[in-house]
Amino acid sequence: MADTKYCLCCDEQVPFGTVVRNERREVTCNYCGFTLDVEGAAEPQKAENKGHALVADDSLFTRKVIVELIAERKFSSDVMSFENGLELITAYSKLLTEKRPVDVAIIDLNMPVMDGLTAARTVRALEAQNKATNVPIVFFSAEKADEALKNQMQNLEPAYYVNKGSDPDPDKLAGRVEYLLGYLREKFGQ
Repeated sequence: MADTKYCLCCDEQVPFGTVVRNERREVTCNYCGFTLDVEGAAEPQKAENKGHALVADDSLFTRKVIVELIAERKFSSDVMSFENGLELITAYSKLLTEKRPVDVAIIDLNMPVMDGLTAARTVRALEAQNKATNVPIVFFSAEKADEALKNQMQNLEPAYYVNKGSDPDPDKLAGRVEYLLGYLREKFGQ
């Protein structure tokens, strides 16, 4: 059997390939293209040179794990968390109006009041209205990324998907969040 690596996006062992981008060798999933490993990764920037990270998830536990790890790893200078998409949209609109930078929006797909896809489409509408650069959106959800979601993500670029798994073990969730932050650091040089 060919060598495989675990893909957080596909949530399974997958065959992989390598590509060279920006003078670095990247190992990527053959199924979805998700970056599994990077040689020569850049050193993280200091938090004071960064903006806000927005986290929306209806699980208080999941939000807490994400927020704590973002702060601990100094991914962004400020982390704001919300239990639904509407709260995220309200805060993002205010940040746009105040011209304050946002590094990333990490959004669960299934939430009460306003789901993740509706929130993401509203984020893009606010950016167009304010002539702002599109903030990277990462859907961090237990749902598998089906073709419909992949099509939606193409319309919301830059948008990515990371599977948070369904195992309630706090250590496994923390491991997935660590992987998520590593992925974001590689994608956006944070």
